[in-house]
Amino acid sequence: MERNYYQILEVSRDASEKDIKRAYHRLARERHPDKGTTPQQIKHLQEEFALISTAYNVLKDKDKRAEYDTRLQKEETKRAQEGGETAPIRAPAAGGTTAVAAGKGAPARERIAIAQRAFAKGTQLFNAGDYVRATEFFEAAIKNNETEALYHVKLGLAVMRSRQGGFNRAVSAIQRAIELDPYNVDHRLALGEIYETVGSTSLAIKAYQDLLKWDATNAKAIERLVALGAGTGQSFFSKIIGRLKRR
Repeated sequence: MERNYYQILEVSRDASEKDIKRAYHRLARERHPDKGTTPQQIKHLQEEFALISTAYNVLKDKDKRAEYDTRLQKEETKRAQEGGETAPIRAPAAGGTTAVAAGKGAPARERIAIAQRAFAKGTQLFNAGDYVRATEFFEAAIKNNETEALYHVKLGLAVMRSRQGGFNRAVSAIQRAIELDPYNVDHRLALGEIYETVGSTSLAIKAYQDLLKWDATNAKAIERLVALGAGTGQSFFSKIIGRLKRR
């Protein structure tokens, strides 16, 4: 399936203008045609760079982005309807029950809208420290739109902080987010955070080291590695400097 502009820039759909700009500059550095060493590599990078530039020029403009989002949602709705959709899962009601819409073939746009509302409510509860209820809303969001990586990340963090869902469930949620959006280093940071929460230092270190393979100068990952007693030697910083020189 053809990548949409958000996937090309490796950002979530609710990314801020600052996030979009940061992602563009990072990708422009990484995939500039000048990085190619063979005619084939140069051609591939030229094509990729053109896609990145096109995506950025649309998403950085508020009006163009709104128009694109509308078109993108219509396309997703059409694909979902052609593939056959089930009824949307409603977010938990005030009394704690979950209402499920009756019937099959509910429009994908309805499912997406429900997912967005559930996620927004879950985020509100998460920020207020009500991780148990936040978990319910994030689950409802995922049931209606399983392909949004950010929903899985938030679910994993909420499960871990509520201390009611289990370590394995939290890790699985984060790993699913990474599968859906492997270029988003924030997801990998979240995985490291979960490992740290349960005291699994070795796994946390591995998560942060893996992150540096994608973003060699990520300040947060370096900070956590140093705090965990990994990479405090000269060889660690030499590697970081070496990566910077190669960029």
